[in-house]
Amino acid sequence: MVYDILYKSSIPIRLEGYTYADWTDYKVDRNSTSGFVFPLRSGTISWSSKKQLVVALSSTEAEYKGVAIATCEVICLRGF
Repeated sequence: MVYDILYKSSIPIRLEGYTYADWTDYKVDRNSTSGFVFPLRSGTISWSSKKQLVVALSSTEAEYKGVAIATCEVICLRGF
């Protein structure tokens, strides 16, 4: 089965997204978790949540890494 998402072209589309990061105190690997979600009208078109590959030294660094990952996704989504 194939499903399609159809949007009327008469209504302008506004791409917006949300990011989050959790600077963890998990003692085993100390990696933070970051994620993003991009809703479009009444549905979500892209999302992710996973551990960061490197250890962040501050909550600000964890947030910056999360935003960088979401920015890469925005670039891909704007291509559509």
